[in-house]
Amino acid sequence: MTNLLSIVIGLGVLLVVAAYCYFQQEVTKRLRAEVVLRQQTDRERLVNQIAQHIRQSLDLDEVLATTVEEVQPFLQADRVLIYRLWEDGTGSAIHETVLDPFPRIMDRTFPPEVFPQEYHQAYSLGKTRTITNIEQADVEPCLADFVKQFGVQAKLVVPIIQQHRQENPQTSTPYLWGLLIAHQCSCQRKWEDWEVELMKQLATQVAIAIQQSELYKQLQQLNAQLELRVQQRTEELAQANTSLRAEIVERQRTEAALRQTNHTLQALITASPRAIFTVDLEDRVQIWNPAAERMFGWSETEVIDCPNPIFLGDCDREYRTLRQSVLHGTTYSQVELRRQQKDGTAIDTIFSAAPLHDSEGQITGMVAVIADLTEQKQQEEQVRLLQSIAININDGVVITEANPIDEPGPRILYVNEAFTRITGYTLAEVLGKTPRILQGSKTDRAELSKLRTALERWESITIEAINYRRDGSEFWNQFSIVPVADRNGCYTHWIAIQRDTTERRQAETALRQSEERFRSLIENALDIIMILEADGTISYVSPSVEKILGYSVVELVGSNAIDPVHPDDSIATGDRLTNTIPNPELTRPIEFRYRHQDGSWRILEAIGQPFMDSAANLQIIVNARDITERKRLDEIRSALEREKELSILKTRFFSMASHEFRTPLSTALAAAQVLENCQDEWDKPEKRLRNLHRIQDAVKNMVQMLNDILTINRAEAGKLEFNPTQLDLATLCSNFIEEMRLSVGDRHPLHFICQGESTPVYLDAKLLHSILSNLLSNAVKYSPEGGNIWLRLEFLSDAVLLEIRDRGIGIPSEDRKQLFEPFHRGKNVRTIPGTGLGLVVVKKCVDLHQGNIAIASEVGKGTTCVVKLPLQDRLIYRNC
Repeated sequence: MTNLLSIVIGLGVLLVVAAYCYFQQEVTKRLRAEVVLRQQTDRERLVNQIAQHIRQSLDLDEVLATTVEEVQPFLQADRVLIYRLWEDGTGSAIHETVLDPFPRIMDRTFPPEVFPQEYHQAYSLGKTRTITNIEQADVEPCLADFVKQFGVQAKLVVPIIQQHRQENPQTSTPYLWGLLIAHQCSCQRKWEDWEVELMKQLATQVAIAIQQSELYKQLQQLNAQLELRVQQRTEELAQANTSLRAEIVERQRTEAALRQTNHTLQALITASPRAIFTVDLEDRVQIWNPAAERMFGWSETEVIDCPNPIFLGDCDREYRTLRQSVLHGTTYSQVELRRQQKDGTAIDTIFSAAPLHDSEGQITGMVAVIADLTEQKQQEEQVRLLQSIAININDGVVITEANPIDEPGPRILYVNEAFTRITGYTLAEVLGKTPRILQGSKTDRAELSKLRTALERWESITIEAINYRRDGSEFWNQFSIVPVADRNGCYTHWIAIQRDTTERRQAETALRQSEERFRSLIENALDIIMILEADGTISYVSPSVEKILGYSVVELVGSNAIDPVHPDDSIATGDRLTNTIPNPELTRPIEFRYRHQDGSWRILEAIGQPFMDSAANLQIIVNARDITERKRLDEIRSALEREKELSILKTRFFSMASHEFRTPLSTALAAAQVLENCQDEWDKPEKRLRNLHRIQDAVKNMVQMLNDILTINRAEAGKLEFNPTQLDLATLCSNFIEEMRLSVGDRHPLHFICQGESTPVYLDAKLLHSILSNLLSNAVKYSPEGGNIWLRLEFLSDAVLLEIRDRGIGIPSEDRKQLFEPFHRGKNVRTIPGTGLGLVVVKKCVDLHQGNIAIASEVGKGTTCVVKLPLQDRLIYRNC
C-alpha cells in the first residue's frame, strides 16, 4: 500500500512539473511573438515614415540623406550609404551615415573595376547580397581586400532599381540606378531575413523618390520650353494686331452710321419690363435683355451665341412647332407656356414671337417677348385654396364688416358650412345680421368686454364663452377674431374662426375629477409611488415614503432615486428603473435593498414603466413596496424546506454511499490484497498492471463520485460558482470531441456538427466542460455495443443548442420522471458502472446558465439530450 501511495504521489508531481513546463513554453512563445510583432511594427513605421517624407518632398538629396540617417540607428549598423552608379561605369557614395571611429566613404569616386559590369546584370534583376564575414569562402579576395580598407567585416547590399527610365521609357529592361549598402565594421554579423526585407522595401521607396525627382526636373524643362513658345507666339500676335488696326478703323467708320439707330432700339429693349430675346436660324441667342436675365436667371454672358436655354430638351415640341411657323413668316401673340428658370423653378409665361428679316427681306431669326404670369397664377391659386379651406374646414368661418362696433354691431357678410353645422343657422338666415345673435344669458360678460376692447383697438383676440344654437341649446364656443386691412392700411373686415369646444370642456372636467380621485388614492396608498426623470432624479414621491423609509417628501424630491440603493444592487436597479424603452421584460418586478433614514437596509419590490407627461417629456413612474418582512419569512420557510430536503438527501446519500462506495473499495482492497499476498502477481507484469489498473479505476470512480456529490452540494447550498467568460464555443466543442476520441477508442466513432453562424458567447467554461463530459460519457457508457455518437452545436438568434445523440440501450419510460434525482439509475443498466449523479450535475450546471435540458429516449434505440443555453451579455450574467 505504501508503494501504491508513492506511485500516486509521483504521478501527481509529474503532472505538476509537466503543467509548469507547458506554462513556461507558452510564456516563452508569447514573448517571442510579442518581440516579432514589435519588430514588424517598427519596420512598417520606418518604411511609412520614409514614404511619407518622399510624398512631401521633391528634394532628392534631402530624401536620400533622411533615409540613411533613419536606417542606420534602426539596423544598428556601423555605416549605411547610398552608392550611385554613373553612366561611365564609375561610382561614388553620395550619402552616408557612419559611426566613429570608422572612416567616411562620402564623395569618393571609385573606378569601374570596383563594381565590374558583370555584376550589373545580376543586381538589375533584383539580386541582394548578404556577407556575414568578409573572410568567408564565397567572397572574392579582391572585394575583401577593397572593403577592409574601410574597416568592413560584414555587409548587406540591396540594388536600387528603376523599372522605367525617363530618358528611354520604351525599354522594358530594369535600370540599376545604385545600391543601398549597410556595413558592420566592429564585428562580424549575420543579417536577419527581416533586415534584408526592410532594406528591399527602403530601396523601393528610394527608387520612387528618384523617379519623382526626375519627373519634377522634366516638368521644369517643359515649363521653360512652354514659356519660350509663349513669348514667340506673343510676338506673332503683336504683328497680326498691327495689321488688324487699320481694318478696325475702317469698320468703326461703318459701324458709327448704325450705332445711332441701334442705340434707340437697344434702349427700348433694355428698358422693357418684359423679357425680350432674339435667336438665329439655329436657335442661338443673339439678344438677351436685362428683363430676361431677371426673369429666367441666365446672364447675357451665359446665353449669347448659345442654344436658347429656355427651350432645351425633347419636351419642347410645342415651342419647336411654334418656332418653325415663325421662321416661315407667322406671328404669334399671347401663347401661354410653362418654362423653367436656371435654378429649376417653373414659371407661367405669355409668349409672343415674330420673324426677323435682313436687308434683303430674308428671314434670319426670331424675336420673342415674354411676360411672367407666375405671381398672377399664384394669387389666383391662393384665392382658390383659401376658398377651398373656408368651405371644407371643420371650424366655423364668419366674415363681417369692419363697423360699427356699437349697436347693432358689424353685419355678417359670409359664413361657411361648418358654421351652419355648429350653430344650425344657414347663410341666408344670418346675412345682414350680427354675431350677437349667438349670445344669451350665460354668455360671459367679462369675455365680451375683452372682445369689445380688442375691436376698438383693431387687435386680434381669442376668447371662449357659452353661445346658443338656432334651437336654443348651449355650446362652448372658442373663437379668434382678426382685422383685415386693404393695401392702404385701412381696416375693411373682421374674420372670425370659431370652434365648438363643448366636448373638450367636458373631457377637461372629467379629467380634473379623475386626477383628484387618483391623487387621493396615491396620497393615501401604502406603496411608494415615484415619478423619475430619465437620469433617475425624483420629481414626485408619495407621502407614504415617510412611513416606509423615514424620509420626508422634501428630502427626496430633486435627489437621485438610485443613490440610497445598496451598492451591490445599484447597477441592475438603475438599468431597470430608468430604462425609457418600453419592454415587456422590464415590467417584471425587481427586488433591491434600499437604505432607511436610520441607516438600516429595507428590501423593496418595484416596477418601473416609462410614460410621456403633458409636456411630452419622457419620465418613469415607479411603484415600490416594502417586502422586508415577507423576505424574512420566505427565507425562514426556504431554510426549513432546504433542511428537510437535505435531511432526505443525507438519508438517501448514506444509503447509496454504503453501496456505491463499497463496490470500488472492495475492488481496490481485493486487488491490493492479491498484490500483497501473492508474490507471483508481482513477478508477472500483466497481472501486476491489471491489479494496479483495477485500483486506479476504483479510485477514479470514487473521486468522480465525490466531485459530483460536492458539485451537487455546492449547488444546493447556493455556493456553486458561476463565472461566465467569452468563449469560441465551436472551437471548444471540437477540441473536446478530439480529447474524447483519444480515450474512447474506435468502438464509438464521435462526430461533431456545427450549424448556424458561429459567434462569441458568454458561458462558464468549467460548467460547460462538466455538461459535455457527463453527457458524452453517458452516451459512451450506455452504448456497450459501440456505435456512432453525435454532438451537434446550433447557433440560434437568442440561444445555443447542444444535442448529444447515441444508439445505446435507451431509458425506460418509467425511469424518465426521476432522471434528475441523485443516485437514481435506470432499471436496464444491469452491470454498467455508474452513480446516478451525472444528470443531476448537468441539471445544476444548466440551471446556473438559466437554460433548460430535454431528454428523449427509446429503449434499445438510443437517447437524445438537448441542452438550450440562452445568449445573454456579460452584464446580465453578472446580475444573475
